[in-house]
Amino acid sequence: MTDFKDLKHVKDLSHEIERLSAQRELWPNFNPLTIPLAFYDGNNTYLFRYPGIPEGFTELKDKECDALFFSGRHPTVIASSIVNIEGTLSASLLIDKSHSRQTTTELASLAIHEAFHVFQAEGHPDWQADIGTLFLYPVEDEQLLALRRIETEALRLALTTDDIQEKRSWACRALNARNNRYDRMDADLSSFERKGELHEGLATYIESLSVERKTVDLPKNGYRADNVRGRFYQVGHALAVLLDTFAPTWKTEFETNDAQSLDLYLGVTLEKEGEQSLHIDFTQSEIANFEKTASEDARKLINERSERKRIFDSRSGVRFSVVTSSTAPLRVNGIDPSNALIIDGGVLHTRYIKLRHEKGQIEMLTLLNDGVEAMTEAAGSHPLYSGFTKLIVVGLNNIAVKTDGGSVSVESDGLSAYFEKARVDKSDTHITIYLNNQA
Repeated sequence: MTDFKDLKHVKDLSHEIERLSAQRELWPNFNPLTIPLAFYDGNNTYLFRYPGIPEGFTELKDKECDALFFSGRHPTVIASSIVNIEGTLSASLLIDKSHSRQTTTELASLAIHEAFHVFQAEGHPDWQADIGTLFLYPVEDEQLLALRRIETEALRLALTTDDIQEKRSWACRALNARNNRYDRMDADLSSFERKGELHEGLATYIESLSVERKTVDLPKNGYRADNVRGRFYQVGHALAVLLDTFAPTWKTEFETNDAQSLDLYLGVTLEKEGEQSLHIDFTQSEIANFEKTASEDARKLINERSERKRIFDSRSGVRFSVVTSSTAPLRVNGIDPSNALIIDGGVLHTRYIKLRHEKGQIEMLTLLNDGVEAMTEAAGSHPLYSGFTKLIVVGLNNIAVKTDGGSVSVESDGLSAYFEKARVDKSDTHITIYLNNQA
């Protein structure tokens, strides 16, 4: 277990990133040591390789660790991701309970993963998928789910065999299932998948390459019906590993030509090698099982959405809400797509959401799985981009509400809000802020 209670571990992480980066070229023109890193260790924030001293930071006087210091969590660091610190894109690494058991080497490889995202943002912006598409994805479609399960299992078998002909055949079978699936989907959905695999899949590939991890964690039983984005990480990684086998120079070509996708490039490569027919396939019984499981997945997802809404509605304690009109809705200013899911009546946010309004803003950030959750109700047809007429937050403790001449401010563990010209109603069980004269 890694403990970040003293500076020694900050130094260890910095040195381990340097060691992993020096071992091999991970990607053409990519050097993690040229990219700033903001690291929140659960107590304070440390900033490495930043050109200058941003507001709130001070120089860390230590010969073994060249870094800047910020007391507490810097406001930009809300996840392990990329952040903009005074105009400079930086990787960010946030330590919470989900990372507390990772070794220093594992955390260093994750930092390299996030540094690669900065590299992508600056050099390959077209690899970024529109996260709004995630909430329109047809995850209840049984036929698409069955084809997705076939594709995932064929990829897994391609990776686990050492026989090159079997590997090629299973890779072709995976691409065949994908092509059939994409023929039944809108083009923006297949584009969303391909860009997600380039963005998250390649970063996961780089992370694994940095520690010489050869395996790809494709689950034998497939993915949850609604785990669309999570699948990008491993499927994109899997396609990259297959390209290492069948097209060793692929990374150079992807670096010089942004209009590439992992699956299409692999398909063209296999066709050039003359792999036109499948020598291996699933049995009819296996296909029937994929279809049966997909049908069960779809029904289970529908039931889970209803159950999650029931649980949210039944949560005890004070409920905090912001209510506005559909003509002047709350708008998304930040979201954690890994911890946001559609439920009956809206979208459930279990970690982070930041909303803006012409009269103010509200931010919820929970780092320790403390039970704080929020639900947004859409103002229109899109679950996110239509804006929201209501935000409901449960699980808050020690809620402090202050009013001053028509303005309202709210502070609690995991939440802060400020609105001008708003009205607040309070009772023992509800605190509601009304905007735009909503009653």
